[in-house]
Amino acid sequence: MKDVLLITVSLLVSGCGSTADIPETRNLRDYEATFRPSDFDQPPEELFPRGTHPAGKDSSASPVLPVQPPELTQGYRVQIFASSSYDQAMQTKSAAEAEFTDEWFYIVYDAPTYKVRAGNFIERYEAEKFARQLAEKGYKDSWVVPERVYSSPPPRPSSPPEVQNPPK
Repeated sequence: MKDVLLITVSLLVSGCGSTADIPETRNLRDYEATFRPSDFDQPPEELFPRGTHPAGKDSSASPVLPVQPPELTQGYRVQIFASSSYDQAMQTKSAAEAEFTDEWFYIVYDAPTYKVRAGNFIERYEAEKFARQLAEKGYKDSWVVPERVYSSPPPRPSSPPEVQNPPK
């Protein structure tokens, strides 16, 4: 018993050595102390030298511009559908997008319900006007809800052209 205790204590003491004397740790510590991320910052025009572009394009003709995310503001959307089924919500959204090609539609999940909402309206009267248009097209349960909306959303992309002769 005494031997087991002696061996256990000696293993514990020998296993608790300091790693401060290891040269790799010292080098890493020195590197972290002198590291400045700003040294690696480059202006966008220096990322691709003139005449070179990752896609093979001439970068001197079209500069690389950063993409700004759309700005959110308090506004209104029109809710046209609510269900606990995601598939039904997607089906309703697709049908509404086919009828109203100029408007944005969103699916919002508010447990346990999926809600299909339309538009990015800053003024309530604009949302109510669109709700009337929706009701005329068969979405009788559409109603205006306050929500954060995009203040200047981009136009909706048109659907991709159908392939006449698909590859075999």
